[in-house]
Amino acid sequence: MSKILRPLRPIESDLVSTLEGAVAQRGLTQQIAAAAGKRAITRILFVGMGGSWASSVPVVVQLQRSALTVPIYNLNAAEFNALYSSGVGPTDLVIAASHSGGTPETVLAAQNAKARGALVVSVAIDADNALSEPADFSLVYGSERSITSAKYVLLSELAYSLREAFGDEDGVAEARAGLDSIPAATLAATEDYESHLAEIASAYAFSDNIYVLASGALSGLAYLLSVCYLVEMQWKKSTHFTTGDFFHGPFELAQEAQPYILFAGADDTRAHAERARTFLDTYNPNYRVLDVEDITLPGISTSLRGELQHIPMASITMRLADHFEAVSGHDLDARRYMHKVSY
Repeated sequence: MSKILRPLRPIESDLVSTLEGAVAQRGLTQQIAAAAGKRAITRILFVGMGGSWASSVPVVVQLQRSALTVPIYNLNAAEFNALYSSGVGPTDLVIAASHSGGTPETVLAAQNAKARGALVVSVAIDADNALSEPADFSLVYGSERSITSAKYVLLSELAYSLREAFGDEDGVAEARAGLDSIPAATLAATEDYESHLAEIASAYAFSDNIYVLASGALSGLAYLLSVCYLVEMQWKKSTHFTTGDFFHGPFELAQEAQPYILFAGADDTRAHAERARTFLDTYNPNYRVLDVEDITLPGISTSLRGELQHIPMASITMRLADHFEAVSGHDLDARRYMHKVSY
């Protein structure tokens, strides 16, 4: 077993209260949806950078699979400014996310959208920042640690409110009942997965390169784990692939005990994860799985696991980063360049 080089951070004490606070903004999301309905919104555009872009992946999947007839996009904020903002207008709903509320590309995206008459919503730690200034509405979560799971709750609430406002109420009441239970369920899932996460970190904390696979609503977490937690916060080599794309080239590197972390969901893409597991069992069994079917979710019905899976899995993914930090000894908050040099 690898030696623990740093004390393991505790599970964030504000996890449940932060998620409860996000659920409590249901009324605000309904106000946003009502405003979108009055404008006869014809497009919904999510914009962000890095982890904030990844935080919109599940809600985009949810809305794209719903009965809404308006197109839904999830755009890199820098590319939004360079390529798409000139075409934005009063019938667009733009949801701009940035943890600090100060990400320059995302702030500019919100400003550009507002200048062109769009309905703008900010998502950040609070509403006292540059991102909230051009926003018509601000969704906030108020935590420095319970970030992605809280964004997921806020955006899921917004998705259900938009569906209601546009006449697609099928399954919304049941899903919202699940959201009422998701704060405590998320804590339970994270606590019960501790030993598994510790084993993954022990196995991979000193690996040179780790590949991450996921599909559907969990593909944003593959991005987050690979790009944000492993590359940015642990300075490790890592790449993420969708589980389907794994079989269109990337699986050529499944050899010589190459480490993989595979997300397995409880939705219609689960077969993709099972296909990858079968292949890796045969050719490269050095992999670990973060499986929605294995986590404890008290109060969440089996029928809602696929619908709400991204929320507890976000907390579990962040907790895996904590375990990596403890084993590797590399501080998650250390940076060479970010916010330290001009770029």
